[in-house]
Parts: sequence; structure tokens; C-alpha cells
Amino acid sequence: MNQDNCQTTVFTKPLIGLYVVSLASGFSMGIFNPLISMLMEQSGVEQIIIGANSSLYYLMIALMAPVAAMCINRFELRATIFIGVCLTSVATILFPFTRDILSWFVLRALMATGVCLYMIAGQTGLNVYANSERRGLIVALHGAAFGIGFMVSPLIGCYTYAVDQTMAFIYGSASIFLAVFAVMFFIPQHSVQYRCSYTLDVFKKISIPLHGVFIYGLLEGILVTLLPILMVRHAIETHLIGFPLTLFMIASGVGMIPVSYFGDKFGRHLIIFVSTAVALLTLIVAAMVNHQYTYIVSAVLLGLSLGTFFPITLAMIGERLSQSDMHNGSSMFTGVFSLGCAVGPISAAILMTFFGEQHLFSIVMFFSLLLILRMTFQSDTMKLVSSKQE
Repeated sequence: MNQDNCQTTVFTKPLIGLYVVSLASGFSMGIFNPLISMLMEQSGVEQIIIGANSSLYYLMIALMAPVAAMCINRFELRATIFIGVCLTSVATILFPFTRDILSWFVLRALMATGVCLYMIAGQTGLNVYANSERRGLIVALHGAAFGIGFMVSPLIGCYTYAVDQTMAFIYGSASIFLAVFAVMFFIPQHSVQYRCSYTLDVFKKISIPLHGVFIYGLLEGILVTLLPILMVRHAIETHLIGFPLTLFMIASGVGMIPVSYFGDKFGRHLIIFVSTAVALLTLIVAAMVNHQYTYIVSAVLLGLSLGTFFPITLAMIGERLSQSDMHNGSSMFTGVFSLGCAVGPISAAILMTFFGEQHLFSIVMFFSLLLILRMTFQSDTMKLVSSKQE
């Protein structure tokens, strides 16, 4: 009976539709960011401009979160996801047909707006349709779908780009648009009163997981934007450029299982501390060692450590907040993650321009060290059980 109930609550039609939307979100972020970076690099655009273009993408996702909330209130979940997917698909397919830098910035902003709409609506849908007893498993499946999309898309995108630049964007756009069918046939019409209400009390309760997902955002933004450029400059073949990011996502997906298990057994606070320490040590060694296999080994280790932060921090937010504050936490989570993705590329590009390529991940190292210091000297004073019962 319990097994049947688990299957029923985890794989209902609305949740299956939301998993597909999450898969499309991961696919979108994984395929278009490296493609756009390579297109701009090969068009002679300066590195800082490329970093700024990528940062605009993630910054717009963060800034448009309140707009997404208003759209959900006004148009309901399904329509908001539909609008977001269509906007992203149309903006993406136009990207390779222009060489105007201003147009690239405008299209990037439109892509980000669409992604923000269906990401926020998808995360809100999890709270609407998820059974509270199975919320952790549902969040894990949602994160796994995102990870799978993020994992396969760079490899597919870089290979397709090597064959035909324009077709790579058309293929990616068509793949994202297929998510519309999942929205139309699986997710029912459902109005949700969703308001972003950022309060200091909520922020204090989830400051550690927000710090963690900010670091993950920094790393992801740099990996998908600047690492392909660096590999192009090192004369690595185009169809191989997606391998480090793919390895990162594979390691992240594999790492989710033991991290979730140990998080339940020893506490997610401790697991985040250990994972951050492993990632910091990896980045320090990678910055000091100049070897052809550095990218591969570092990608795997970072995937096993920081790569697991997205689901574990989202789960930590769920355990630290009451049901009435869950939507506020989800909105903060998406905003901080996107802010990290925005800050990462532009800050890394500036550091590399003035101090050298070895500073590609210096910003990630700084905030990782800061998180370790916070968790070392700041006791976890939040009484989670009592706070969730309030």
C-alpha cells in the first residue's frame, strides 16, 4: 500500500509535467550558454563583453522573479509555463541570425525572462502538487531531471555546433519547445496565490542554504560561460569542449544519492560543510597544477561536492521553513541562485583579464572559504522543529 501511495504521489500527471519542465530548464541552461559564448568568441567579441552578456542572463532571472509571481497570480501556472517556454524558444532561435552586440543583449534578456517564468512556476507547482510526506523525494526527482538536461545538453550542443552553428540553436530551441506539450497535456489549470514577501526572519532561517546555492550559481555560471572560451584558446577541439561540463553533471547526479543519504543520517548542515571543504581544496590544487587532465579531475570532484548543492540546499530550505513560508523560500532560492550565476562570469572575466587565467575560479574559492568560516564559527542556532511548527 505504501509503495503504491509513493508511486501515486511521486508520479502524478502534474508532477510528471513539472519534471519535464525541469528537464527543459536544465537543457536550456546547459546548451545555450556555451553555444552563445562560443559564437561571441568566434565573432571577435571581447571576453568582458561575453561575461557581461552571460551575467545579464542570470541577473534578469533574479530580477524577473517578482514578475513571474505576478504572472502566476494573473494567468495561473500552466499559462505562465507556456508563455515562458515560448518566449525562450523564439528568442533563442533568433540569436545566430544577427551579429549585432546590442541585439544579442536584448535576446539574452528575453531568454532569461522566459526561463524565469517557467522555472518559478515549476518550483511553485511542486509545492502545489507534492505530497508533504514525499516532498524530499519529489524535490530530488525534480533536481535529477534538471541535472539530466544540464548533463546531456553541453555535449549535444557542442557537437551540433561543430557541424552547423545555426542548426545547433534551432535544435536547442525546438527541444525546449517540446516542453509545451508536457505543459498542455499533463499540468491542469490551477490558480495559485503566490506573493514574494522577503522577510528578515525567513532569510535568517535559510541563510546557510542560500549561501550554498549562491556558490553553486557562481560555479555553474563560470563553467557554462568562461570554461568553453578558455578551452577554445587552448586549441581543444570544439566537439570535446562539452566534456568537462558533462562530467561535472554526471558526477553531480551520481553524488546526489550518497549526499542525500548522508544528509538524512548526519544532517545536511554537516554535509554542506564537508562538501564545501572538498571543493575548496580541489579548486586550490587545480589553480596550482597545470596539467592536461586538470579540467577532467576537477570537474568530477566539483560535481561530487558543489554539484550536489542545488538539491540539498533546496531540501534544507524545505525543512527549515513552515508551509506558509515555503513560497518565499523558493523565490529567494531562485533569486540567489540566479544572482550567483550572474556574478560569476563577469567577476571571473575581470579577474582573468587583470590577473591571469589561473583566477577563473577565484570568486568561487572566496565564497566557499567564507561559507566554511561561517559554519565553523556560527553555530546552527535555528531550532528547526519548533520553527516549522510555528
